[in-house]
Amino acid sequence: MRISIDWLKEFVDTNESTTDIADSLTMLGLEAENSTDSYGLNDIIVGEVIDRIKHPNADRLNLCKVFDGQNALPIVCGAPNVDKGQKIAFAPVGAVLPGEFKISKAKIRGEVSEGMICSEKELNISDEHEGIMVLSKDAVPGQPFLEYLANDSQVLELDITPNRADCFSHYGVARDYAAKKNIKLNPLKYKPLNYKENHASKEISISIDNAQECRRYIAGIVKNVKVKDSPEWLRVRLESIGQRSINNIVDISNYVMMEMGQPTHIFDYDKIGSKKITIRKSTKGEKITTLDEVERSMTGKELLITNGKKPIAVAGVMGGLNSAVSNSTQTVVIESAYFDPSTIRKSAKSLNMSTDASKRFERGADQNASETAFWMIIGLLEKYAEGKWVPGIVDEQPIRYEEQKISIHKTNIKKVAGADINDDFIQNSLIGIGCKLDYNDSMWICSPPSWRPDLTREIDIIEEVIRFYGYDNIKSNFHYKAIMDHEVVDPHDNINKLINRLNGLGFTQVFNNTLQGKNETTVDEKMTIPVLNPLSDKMTHLRTSLLPGLAKNIDFNIKNGTKNISVFEYGNIFTKNGAGLKNINEKLLLSAAACGNISDATIHQNEPIRADFYAVKGLVVDFINSLNIGKVDISPDSKQKMIYENAYQIKINNKKIGNFGKISSLIIEQQGVDNADIFAFELELNHILKLLDELNVLFKPIIYFPKIERDINFVIDETLEIGVLINSIEQYNFSNLIKIEPLNIFRDPSLGDNKKSITLNFHFQHTSKTLEDKDVNRVINEIIKVVSKNYSAKLRQL
Repeated sequence: MRISIDWLKEFVDTNESTTDIADSLTMLGLEAENSTDSYGLNDIIVGEVIDRIKHPNADRLNLCKVFDGQNALPIVCGAPNVDKGQKIAFAPVGAVLPGEFKISKAKIRGEVSEGMICSEKELNISDEHEGIMVLSKDAVPGQPFLEYLANDSQVLELDITPNRADCFSHYGVARDYAAKKNIKLNPLKYKPLNYKENHASKEISISIDNAQECRRYIAGIVKNVKVKDSPEWLRVRLESIGQRSINNIVDISNYVMMEMGQPTHIFDYDKIGSKKITIRKSTKGEKITTLDEVERSMTGKELLITNGKKPIAVAGVMGGLNSAVSNSTQTVVIESAYFDPSTIRKSAKSLNMSTDASKRFERGADQNASETAFWMIIGLLEKYAEGKWVPGIVDEQPIRYEEQKISIHKTNIKKVAGADINDDFIQNSLIGIGCKLDYNDSMWICSPPSWRPDLTREIDIIEEVIRFYGYDNIKSNFHYKAIMDHEVVDPHDNINKLINRLNGLGFTQVFNNTLQGKNETTVDEKMTIPVLNPLSDKMTHLRTSLLPGLAKNIDFNIKNGTKNISVFEYGNIFTKNGAGLKNINEKLLLSAAACGNISDATIHQNEPIRADFYAVKGLVVDFINSLNIGKVDISPDSKQKMIYENAYQIKINNKKIGNFGKISSLIIEQQGVDNADIFAFELELNHILKLLDELNVLFKPIIYFPKIERDINFVIDETLEIGVLINSIEQYNFSNLIKIEPLNIFRDPSLGDNKKSITLNFHFQHTSKTLEDKDVNRVINEIIKVVSKNYSAKLRQL
């Protein structure tokens, strides 16, 4: 965004140079640089068009005579706004424009051209390219263009971040600058007019279909306006920041937007064709020709301003050509509104449009500024368009702006800033940007202004304080301290970590009631816990397991067409150790169940992976390993036969924390589940949470030396569990052995009675050198000796 220094100084009294002002704004987070960069402009001079006639061989070209201070030169120019008597930016033969474009003498359609009359875009001053740049009348032919710019209003180019919609105006920038310098901010110039009877409401009415999309819409009427060229001061002011002057009516609307940030629109009242304005969503395929003379087809996402039937503007983006102000306009309707940012963003995106108005609305305009902008326009129309205001204002505001209250603790300001900031400075800075403050017990209660929708949390307010204090004023501190103590970490963080891990493994969280019917709670009738006064026959008992509920969840989804499903739940179950309420215990469990495919086929995997014993075992091990809470062991568990078929227990660091297996047919039949193989696991959640709380994360350097792998085939007893074998090897802490993995099991009569062959993969790695074969072979021989001695194992000859 471009701002004029002269315009800015109307709101702040400062003697700072343009460079110093730019530096101050940059330190406030409003990155500023001088817009009149001299690169490529050294050869440009001021010229005067002393004659203009039509090109004899081209309808859209003009033959001009340009006086450069010494000579009158022939110039061919295609700009529609070139005219006799204008002072212009002139590039003579030999001049080099930005982009290394060199001007040379040329013959265009049979006529000689000795230079070029430049537009602002060609001079890299703005994107304006529809006409030449017209200079003020006091410019001197032959004067260097850079010298002319230095005498004219200096302009800064600001890079405004998306959250600072309030700084898309001169007044918004001035407000930040005044707060930074602790100087007075001069108010906007406008005067609300009094009226006894609301005549405007008889001429126009407003209807808003969706209050969330349009929280406020103000309309008023001015009659007997005269559409003409803008006064010199207004035209120069707009053109200084790259805005093309159109006429006094349109320029007034643009001027107010650039001055105080509120976009407005002015309709030709007689072209609206109705006394009712309706704000509604578009219908797909609905069409409107916008002011840029492009017919646009709506997608159904856009918000429209209509006359009750047809659209007359795309709300917050651009007006319609069918209601545009023209030279014959006599009565106008002024619109000043607040539109929902996300709605305008969708409208602009769907139509591939970006305008000055949409940029402001989609970042969050000031709802309370609508009326201020309205009265500013009324005053300017009466003064510079000779219009007569129809007394009254139509103001529909279905949702009013509500002030927030945010608590700001002094101690938090110091912690975040790393500096002791004076209370008076904090108060002056926040009041300077429009905040209301109440002091209460070592904290401030802050109400941000309506023009700062980005201030919603304490940290946002603290950032504002630091911004005005100056990051460059905060001294470096090499003694770092954590702001948050581990003791105050939210206890739900670890549970959220578990949920995220299971989500990543493809499980969906479900919630079941802890009160269930008798048959839904347990397979062992002796363990049921009835409720004394049940609310219904479906809520008669406390649940003693999460598995029956998960089985019913899976059954419900299968019956509704979902064949592949993985679900989990965490919650309390209840167990009893004897008679009486005192013997009822509560336990927090995490349970998961899967049925069907747990992974789809891919280009790398021809077949989907179905839920079975090995797949669920892999999920359990992956889940626990991802938590880094200890070593996982899996072994058979004969005590869980009523719950699981082929039950296995899960241990972490040799402590049992759960079970897994295929849910037993007893539970499947009891819950009325159709024939389905459901595999599940249960974990004691409190034990896992305790391990997570005690987790001491250690960092170690990356080992850059290569690993060496060896495979050994042992023939062992059929009854020897592989996990037991691996654990026993690991207990010897063989040097450089970092990992043992089982690869396969082989059974064959040739191995002997009740024998099986297991292939183990051994990983070796040294932290500071590359291992040699002799180092690894020595350890391998030691491993073979230990296994052979302890388990009477033999090596299988391949």
